[in-house]
Amino acid sequence: MPAGPAMPAVPSPASAGEAASAVESTQAADGAPGGAPPMPEPESTRRYNVNPPPPAEFEFDVQRVDADGTKWSGEAAMSWRRDGSRYKLTVEVGLNLLITRLNLLVLSSEGEIDDYGIAPDNATEKRKGRALTATHFNRAQGRITFSASEASFALRPGAQDKATLPFQLAGIGRADVNQLSGDIDILVGEDKDATVFRFQLVGEEELPTKMGRLVTWHLSRPPKAGSYSARLDVWLAPSLGWYPVQIRNTEGNGALTTQTVSKISH
Repeated sequence: MPAGPAMPAVPSPASAGEAASAVESTQAADGAPGGAPPMPEPESTRRYNVNPPPPAEFEFDVQRVDADGTKWSGEAAMSWRRDGSRYKLTVEVGLNLLITRLNLLVLSSEGEIDDYGIAPDNATEKRKGRALTATHFNRAQGRITFSASEASFALRPGAQDKATLPFQLAGIGRADVNQLSGDIDILVGEDKDATVFRFQLVGEEELPTKMGRLVTWHLSRPPKAGSYSARLDVWLAPSLGWYPVQIRNTEGNGALTTQTVSKISH
């Protein structure tokens, strides 16, 4: 909701859609010149040991500042479930109004846990005012395909979708903290294409949250010309099983969206 004592106003469909995109752990990669999808970089030679975190339910406070300075707030709920070698992850982002809740975005991902960590089979995304889209990780064919695009990309071990990405980073830290040094390259399948996200360790930081002050490891994916214009920052908490406890997306136009954990339950 916009800051200030006035009656909260619901963002327009356009701004709500932009906010829904930004509040997520990733943002769709920018198209390459001429409208062609960006090609993933050559596969990293690094292979990571991954120990995905145990199941949990999360609540996040969401704060956004648009490029024009407009402020609004909301909440996100995230459910990370595991059953043997299978997992299911759901994310719901919305605005809390006076007498109702406005959902802006719902993400879902299902798949397996394999030797490379989280291995999505299918991921879906439903934004306010838009049709549901799906990303398919076809392991038999070794391709990533999309319901909203005819593009097809080679499926590499360790590839993620935009919902599972923070948990894969958490699993890398849990397995061996030394793996967080140097470049961390992860192929991410999104709405219409796949792009290699390169993360780097910023350092150890103390993060204020409603759960108290948490010592975290801060990872950042800076903008990359020709691939993506947004900066993505993820804070992991070693004392809480390396769960992602804060995610921030800084868009190319300066808009800033931060989601910070307020509650974790098992």
